[in-house]
Amino acid sequence: MFKIKNEKLMMYDISDNYRKYLSKYDSRVSKKENRKFYGILVSNGKMDYYIPFTSKTNKNTSTKLTINIKDGSKKIIAKLLLNNMIPVNIKDAHIVDINNSKYKTYYINEIRYLHNEKVREELIRKLNYIFNVLKNEKHYDYNFFKEVCCNFKLLEEKCLKYIE
Repeated sequence: MFKIKNEKLMMYDISDNYRKYLSKYDSRVSKKENRKFYGILVSNGKMDYYIPFTSKTNKNTSTKLTINIKDGSKKIIAKLLLNNMIPVNIKDAHIVDINNSKYKTYYINEIRYLHNEKVREELIRKLNYIFNVLKNEKHYDYNFFKEVCCNFKLLEEKCLKYIE
């Protein structure tokens, strides 16, 4: 069962080297270098996962695989891409100091929205659903998820090797 890492919603950035390493094994891992790659951390008890934000709000995404982030006027300002989450060791996840960013208000709005209990429940429910679907080849969402999600099992193995 997934939960927010340490029950604290914080914004993290992942090192370019680590993402480059994982992208060798799964082309769906973002390789964008020298660009901020912000997200949040969740844990399933045995592995931490990093879930990236995207500011591309007009991007066509499955509601089963995303969390829409809204501002005070209910306008979508970002999305969490659950299909693009990657396993990560905490040493490769760096807390972002949003207070010193020119996008401070924007980032605070993203995190504030995720503090809503219903949004957190939706996030956890979707994460558990994704992992349950990917364990059951007969599930009607299995082939779609397999096609658009990172290969979590393989990336977990590579994450553990990277740690060593």
